[in-house]
Amino acid sequence: MGNYLAFFSKGTILVFTLIITATAAAAANFFFNDNQSGSEKVSRFGQYRGYSEEIYDSYVRRSDYLTLMDGTSLAYDLLLPAKGGIAVKDPLPVLFSHTTYLRAYNMVKDGKVVDNDIFPIDPLKKVFIWLRAKLVKNGHIFDQAFMNKWVKKMLKHGYAVIVVEQRGTGASEGLINPIFRYWADDADDILNWIVAQPWSNEKIGMFGDSSLAMAQYAAASTGNPHLKAIFPTSSGFDMYNAVIYPGGIFNKAFTKLFAFSTGLLERMAVPVDRERAGSKLEKILEHRRKTTTLSEGAAKAFEKAPYRDSDSHHPKGDKMWEDLGLYTLLDRINKSDVAVYNATGWFDIFLLDGILWHNNLTVKRKLHIRPVSHYGLEKSNKDLDSGAEAHRWFDYWLKGIDNGIMDEPAIHYYVMDAPEKDSWRTAVEWPLLNERRTRFYFSDGKPGSSDSKNNGLLTTEKPRSHNTFDSYNVDYSTSSGVISRWNSIIQELDYPDMGLNDHKGITYTSPPLEENVTITGHPVVHLLVSSQAKDLDFFVYLEDVDTKGRSTYITEGCLRASHRSLGRAPFNNLGLPFHHSYKEDLKTLPPGKPVEMIFDLLPTSKLFRKGNRIRIAITCADSDNFKTPLLYPVPEVRIFRNPDHASFIDLPVVPGDR
Repeated sequence: MGNYLAFFSKGTILVFTLIITATAAAAANFFFNDNQSGSEKVSRFGQYRGYSEEIYDSYVRRSDYLTLMDGTSLAYDLLLPAKGGIAVKDPLPVLFSHTTYLRAYNMVKDGKVVDNDIFPIDPLKKVFIWLRAKLVKNGHIFDQAFMNKWVKKMLKHGYAVIVVEQRGTGASEGLINPIFRYWADDADDILNWIVAQPWSNEKIGMFGDSSLAMAQYAAASTGNPHLKAIFPTSSGFDMYNAVIYPGGIFNKAFTKLFAFSTGLLERMAVPVDRERAGSKLEKILEHRRKTTTLSEGAAKAFEKAPYRDSDSHHPKGDKMWEDLGLYTLLDRINKSDVAVYNATGWFDIFLLDGILWHNNLTVKRKLHIRPVSHYGLEKSNKDLDSGAEAHRWFDYWLKGIDNGIMDEPAIHYYVMDAPEKDSWRTAVEWPLLNERRTRFYFSDGKPGSSDSKNNGLLTTEKPRSHNTFDSYNVDYSTSSGVISRWNSIIQELDYPDMGLNDHKGITYTSPPLEENVTITGHPVVHLLVSSQAKDLDFFVYLEDVDTKGRSTYITEGCLRASHRSLGRAPFNNLGLPFHHSYKEDLKTLPPGKPVEMIFDLLPTSKLFRKGNRIRIAITCADSDNFKTPLLYPVPEVRIFRNPDHASFIDLPVVPGDR
């Protein structure tokens, strides 16, 4: 990079940098300025202005260590509002993030822009980063306010922001403990430390996504009176079923990416201010390299724990999936009186978990569901200014501003492919009160829209022919794609035309729809199957087939046949099928005899347009995402579709959108 820019004079570089910076600032002001419409007061979903003013014009970053009760030092970044570069001295409400990743990123190392699979940087951005590092004090460091526009805006509106790296991550000492109740202990220490600082007015809110969202629930479980509200985006609830073993099948895509990406982050760790040379950080990282990191340990432990009752193998643990199940903290969280605003997306890995959180909490709570994956949830986009929602939430709970957010319906959800002006809708509870469970049977017939192994019909008419079934020889090459919902963590998801996958599987497709049909909620499938194999995996996809024959992924569900036994969930499971998945509950397939498998697909909200078709596709492998044992000779599967052994799917159809 240095050689490439060597022929520019320093003056030229400065002008170029100012142009880029000014352009970026103008764009940010256009999209994120609170005062675009003067002093008019507006507070509605995704829109917020006029209820508070931008008092400050900048912020000051300080970085240091705080000490936990057990003596462990944790690195933190403190961002304080400032005027003319001078930090405010008044106590302020505090936004706190407890991160397992990094509090800030060192984007330039040894004179070169850091570029890896977590931050794939295009050439123009590399130039900007390199120039910023050269000409701006600490310009190589990307802190939370630089990376998150809404955080920067909150600073201007009079919030202090602190980001603390969890023990064993970034520049913090110690070894991370993956058990959430121990995260709670550390969070309680940090909350008490924050309220003792002169810049804190003792009112604290928390924010962050993924593991940072889970850290918020751990903190809420402490009952610390100073934590007033949290804004968790994409939080796990039941980790076993959500991402590691959906339906009892090991999710290799998520686990591999999690281990890989978190391991790379150490290259970008930033020392605290008093350790600018990085000597303490290097010692911490060197010690960590001699031990097992969170990502390495988790990846190995997950695959060794295939059942809900698998041992933790952690000296302070018991049953792994109870240790990693935040639902075990529900009673403590509900007693805390911390207000909760959950955010998730229709393609998020923790979609179902976000809804389960909402339905199991008794505290003041809200939920919104966007048409995005895990990757896009904290980004403001044309569907939603997510920062405006966070601002409304924290103004209400930390500043006492009556902006009406709690007078609105508790749930906002996006209907995909609905008219734009009517895409966001509200609900007072979930599942929707007006859903109509509509049964679609798997049948014979030739809808003429698929060249799959059977090309079956999806119909609301009950089957009449006896002793009928579809036969399928398992194809282990079937896949939902390499950038699916399961690994859309560092990049946006990109599903292919599912027709390529359908060709290798079994499909049931409706005739062209005579009117628009909206499906909102949780599809539940009942499969009647038989095989000579002792065990098989089943993947069921809901797809939208347009008038040109392109098949679009909508949602999915999966189940390993040996995990088919139903049990009672230790939480409100919305009346959905719950598979206990204890080792003692496993059942092999009886040779050649039909058995029923009942499981839900991840929820969705989708308008299927008139003239399009609804398709159910079934395969026995998702080779790029899940680890399915390969059996040879390749087993045959029979899917029954007759009056005595009917296979069907119940879809939550919502009236309207005709």
